[in-house]
Amino acid sequence: MISIVFQQMLTMFSIMFFGYFLIRSNIITSEGTRQISTILSLFVMPATMITSFNAAFDAQRLKLLLWATLAAFLTISIRAFIVQVLLKKEDRIDKYATIFPNAGFVGIPLVLATVGYEGVFFMSGYIMANNVTQWTYGQYLISGDKKSMSLRQTLLNPGMIGAAIGLFIYISRFPIPDFLWKSVDSLAALNTPLAMIILGSYIANSNFAELLAFPKAYWITFLRLIVTAIVSIMIIYLLPIDNYMVEIVLTIASCAPAATNTAILGRLFGGDYEYGARLVVLTTLLSIFTIPIIVQLAQLLFG
Repeated sequence: MISIVFQQMLTMFSIMFFGYFLIRSNIITSEGTRQISTILSLFVMPATMITSFNAAFDAQRLKLLLWATLAAFLTISIRAFIVQVLLKKEDRIDKYATIFPNAGFVGIPLVLATVGYEGVFFMSGYIMANNVTQWTYGQYLISGDKKSMSLRQTLLNPGMIGAAIGLFIYISRFPIPDFLWKSVDSLAALNTPLAMIILGSYIANSNFAELLAFPKAYWITFLRLIVTAIVSIMIIYLLPIDNYMVEIVLTIASCAPAATNTAILGRLFGGDYEYGARLVVLTTLLSIFTIPIIVQLAQLLFG
């Protein structure tokens, strides 16, 4: 699997630098990337999650999904504890970047390449947990104001809606015409290229000189990609999941780079947006080396 992960990382980075080229060549403007990001977040990613539920109902599979969701909440909570110990109170963006991985834009393409849509089924549990905590504790973390936490955004964000629709279809066995499934599948296929183009735009708009000259960013990157990833897989190992696919999916989600919301919520709630964007870029670039290593460690542990 390690070679598959590394090959997929190279593929994703190739598309990412294609996005970099599109921005640098002014073929796509900043407004264009905003529109692509909107399409990706509102429609493509939910479609990917819905597609993953296109399977015959299996009670054991549903039980594993619940375990995946519980494991996600647990690993996120442990990371929140770690940053409270290792980082200062005012390091709001740093804490957010360390706690929340980019399970959607980076995690889903990797899971699709390694274990297919069945893996995305379990990844949906992680994304639900990630979304709930990002739009509650995450918002509070960046803003410093408990009033900024929004139940409405928690329940009505695209990731939650996509997972809820897919779960409803899966449990109720609601009949969906083949042409609709094919349409959703086609939309879901856009996830990897569009996500990488968006990440490429972050790279194109970053100041590499400032990024590389900021030592603290390397410490946060180390925490996000190595320390919390290893702690997470140890927690996953201790849980009675006993399913290799679920454990690998949770590992991929846990070792993904910093969530793009590190920058987006920084802009919305008064955090350092530019620094947040640089952390997203740095962790994304270095993850090409760290993700295969962490997945290899997980294979040895879970195998």
